[in-house]
Amino acid sequence: MKINRVLSTATAVTLVAALIAGCGSNTADEAKNGAASGDSSKPVTLELFQYSPEMADAMHQLADQYHKENPNVTINVTINQDNYFPLLKTKINSGNTPDIFMTGAYNDNVTYQDYSYDLTNEPFMKNIVDTAKTGVTLNGKQLGYPLILQSYSFIYNKKLFADAGITELPKTYAELEAAAKKLQDKGITPFANAYKEWWVMEQTLTPVMASTGGNYQQTFADVNSGKKKLSDLKELSNVFPLLDLTLKYSNPKPLETDFNSSVALFAQGKAAILHNGSWAEDSIRKIDPKIDMGYLPHPVGDDASKAGLMVDSNVVYRINKDSKNLKEVLKFFEWLTTSDYGKKFVPNVVKQISTIKDAPFPDAQLAKETNDYLKNGKTYPWVKGYYPDGYEQQAGQILQQYAGQVLNKEQTIDQLNSTWAKLAAAAK
Repeated sequence: MKINRVLSTATAVTLVAALIAGCGSNTADEAKNGAASGDSSKPVTLELFQYSPEMADAMHQLADQYHKENPNVTINVTINQDNYFPLLKTKINSGNTPDIFMTGAYNDNVTYQDYSYDLTNEPFMKNIVDTAKTGVTLNGKQLGYPLILQSYSFIYNKKLFADAGITELPKTYAELEAAAKKLQDKGITPFANAYKEWWVMEQTLTPVMASTGGNYQQTFADVNSGKKKLSDLKELSNVFPLLDLTLKYSNPKPLETDFNSSVALFAQGKAAILHNGSWAEDSIRKIDPKIDMGYLPHPVGDDASKAGLMVDSNVVYRINKDSKNLKEVLKFFEWLTTSDYGKKFVPNVVKQISTIKDAPFPDAQLAKETNDYLKNGKTYPWVKGYYPDGYEQQAGQILQQYAGQVLNKEQTIDQLNSTWAKLAAAAK
């Protein structure tokens, strides 16, 4: 296959347990029949649009393998991170919706329901663990394909922590600063901050918001309806001392540091802590294959009992329900879910945890740490799935302005509140 690339929690416990245990309309009817057979001679080009640039090499390998087995199919994969969702909406509004496109789960089901093919009755969906389907289900319809179980927090270099005499993992801001001081005293930069990436900023905010606990759907529904402001959730204020701490002990020019640069700092041992996730391990090991790393339980304030790991299946492929190549798209997902290569793709090539029932478990340190947290620690869902459409990116950009001292704390809170209210109102 030819590929063109443009690089421009109880539920989670059940999901991993299931994975380990296992390690329509006339158009829809026609599509299902075609998925099994299809025209093996007619040249077909599928357009796949996604974010997650760290998956670029893996997608290239996937494309090559699928092309070997289906020589008539070419998949053009376009990967964009910075402006992905505005570009996706532009494509949709101009009538150029890709055959396959990536989104998050939960509220994205509402945002993209009019463009997403209902996979509920597709036979290959029976091979996806049931708990992974929760985030892609709306009104009883499975509107997306959950690809990966991911986790994120602060990743730490175990050797550098030992060299600095840090024997207990920090679970509060005070303990995190004490660890940062020990690292700094040893001449080690504590944090490799990729604050040029808005999504890293958002992923610093979301654990704090997840620490609200309780009924997330109701909590954020109250904010969406205007019954509450976001700042009425007292946990919001905890993001500011966390950002201040990471900036105090940061690599130089954090707002000019992107994902790749931060990974290099961490993998080369120039910084001890990286705020990122399981998807970063492959990039880290390309620089240092033998690095010994793990997850800190993410501090969210001064209550150590609330420190935990963010875990969810929030990487979703959606199929354009009006795709002229629907038969071939469904055939591709059937192959991805049921073939030997497809089952091994996420754990062996992407090196993350697959949502397929009988897929192997990845030989990756952060995946194993995720499993340990799910068995013995505290985990949180990715509550950004309850944010209004567009808030994830805009919140990250607002926090970038705080980090750059363009906005003070009060102005940042005002912006976070007003942006939420505006986007929530637009979604009604």
